[in-house]
Amino acid sequence: MIRFRKSQLIYENDNEYNSEGYWASYSDLMAALLMVFALTTVAAIVDIGSRVKESTQVVEEWEEVLKTISNYKGFESIEGVTIDANTGALIISNDSLRFGFGSVEVPDEGKAVLRQAVPEYMALVYKNPDLLERIETIEVSGHTDRLDHGGANPYLSRERAGQVLSFLMSEPAMKPYLGIWKTKAVAAGYSDTRFPEKCDEERCAIARRVEITILLNEREMLQNFLQTLRHIIR
Repeated sequence: MIRFRKSQLIYENDNEYNSEGYWASYSDLMAALLMVFALTTVAAIVDIGSRVKESTQVVEEWEEVLKTISNYKGFESIEGVTIDANTGALIISNDSLRFGFGSVEVPDEGKAVLRQAVPEYMALVYKNPDLLERIETIEVSGHTDRLDHGGANPYLSRERAGQVLSFLMSEPAMKPYLGIWKTKAVAAGYSDTRFPEKCDEERCAIARRVEITILLNEREMLQNFLQTLRHIIR
């Protein structure tokens, strides 16, 4: 009996030991699975984060360019030449660039302003070469005040923008930037549809202006963002 009980005791102890070993192994397996799940989740979050970062990187880079351009002090010596802090547009409302009534010819004084301001502006943009490939359009836009005779303002604003663009394309100082201007630059006339808030009267000098705006390829940024959203939904 003693031997039997001893053997039984040993047998029972063996079962107890095996049971503990079984549960210990199961716990280790669950811990390992949880760790794998956690690592997979972290990896997915990191991947999503990198995609979001990539899709917004262009915007962040352009915001830095805008900050640099808008803080540029080089145009302070040129009256009527400013940079819009929100869009980065080069705004030329200089008196010397005023077109004669019904005329689309760029005045000689206006050519001097364009010759000085636009190449300098492009040099600022070229300091960030990574963004050059993302430029969709360089828009030269003409604007008028609200004093319109015979509905000519739409035509005049468009033709004046075209004359400014033609002059810049033929200007030697623009030679370093001709490649991108030949493929990206367009002329547009807005008449008085973008009338400045500062103008209190229909006849307003600062409304008769030329703007040069660089537009990024927003479709590419939107596509990147949508791809990120699809990845998150999956």
